[in-house]
Amino acid sequence: MDIVAVKAYTECFKKTVSGLSEGVEARLRKVLHIKSDPFNCGMLDIQKGKQLKLAVAKLDSIAEIEASLTMKAVRQYVNALGDEDEVVLLDAGKYSNYDILCWIHALAAREEGHNPVEVYHAFRYTIPGKFFPRYNLFFYADLGYNQYFGEQDKRKRVCRFCHATGAEKFGKPENSHAISWFLGNDALFCLEECKECNNTFGSTIENALSSYYQYYRAAERRKSRKGKPLTATGVNYELLADGGLRVSPSGLVKNAPRVGEKLPKEGLQLQLNNKEPVVLHDVYRVLVKYALACMPGDLIPAFQATVDWVRGKKHPRKGSLPPVYRVETLDEISTPSLCIYVRKNEKKDLPFCVGELRFMENLYIYALPYCKGHDMMNTALAAPLARFVSTRYPGLPFTIENFCDDEKKMIVNHVNIKGDGVLMPFSEKGESRAEDS
Repeated sequence: MDIVAVKAYTECFKKTVSGLSEGVEARLRKVLHIKSDPFNCGMLDIQKGKQLKLAVAKLDSIAEIEASLTMKAVRQYVNALGDEDEVVLLDAGKYSNYDILCWIHALAAREEGHNPVEVYHAFRYTIPGKFFPRYNLFFYADLGYNQYFGEQDKRKRVCRFCHATGAEKFGKPENSHAISWFLGNDALFCLEECKECNNTFGSTIENALSSYYQYYRAAERRKSRKGKPLTATGVNYELLADGGLRVSPSGLVKNAPRVGEKLPKEGLQLQLNNKEPVVLHDVYRVLVKYALACMPGDLIPAFQATVDWVRGKKHPRKGSLPPVYRVETLDEISTPSLCIYVRKNEKKDLPFCVGELRFMENLYIYALPYCKGHDMMNTALAAPLARFVSTRYPGLPFTIENFCDDEKKMIVNHVNIKGDGVLMPFSEKGESRAEDS
């Protein structure tokens, strides 16, 4: 049994408790009041630290629990709670990630004076949008503990992408990130991605997305795997580890002050040109690859043609795929989240499967193509996807772009630098550096 403890404004605690007999596990569930029904939510589900400490003390008289090493961490967590701390204990095997997220919001709302039961149900039934009854929703995000998708036993694993088998074909679980590490993910891992596919994706389609967002990753002071601040260098700019931005005159596109003058109040608008060209088709493929890595394994057979496309075995005609919707001006988040919508019926007025990826300031919405038998032809998916997006996010100013393009394109980042700083000289070539004061 996987016990998850949810507490407002902190990471969740998760521990797998194993080796207990059926009767003792049932006793554990009852005494600790571990929730197992996500459809029911009540005030009595919220327990205070003092209450849980007394419950744990009662369990110490049960020999199996006392001897269980896996219960030791649960006991330590509970005893470290403050007496007035409020916690909900959940059976993760019965709750989806989205259900757990609803409890996180509910407890946070309680501390702000709202009714947590109402908030829980609002998030669970209302927030997903009008189409929730038509779709099964799968939500993936860093909730404070590692999550592994796929077969646990290496000997039984089959790679979702190339169908490789054999324990020797798979590396350490933490080597195969379900969503790329460079986007801030270090909690979601796909067990059913072999070493060869992991290396191939990392050097091809994932590299395309990394190059696309090179500037933004460095600007947000993200760090390398070795813990060093990232830098970014383009054709007309250099972003330094200390946050300083050097820009050539060609990058100052509007309201540029002279060297030594303060930045304009509305911000300094820059046009920053990346050095490395990017294939937008590769970006679309990696967005879909994330969804395939996270989704439940029993859904994968419906996406075999999709897998072939992600691996580069299927080449669409230019413009034959539905567009990708994106917004790049939302509030920043530190770790990525992914929603996957899978339609419950065969009515094809809406896409069979839609991915919703949030990272940094970005939101991408895209259909998973090639779902033969479940969708219209890919060329006809544009209208159903537009219907989904307009109802799910009415009024949000999306950029709609064709990502079915295998031509290498130079990426331009349009950046607005605000602050009370001045424009400083950079080099004898007349390049400048924007610094905040």
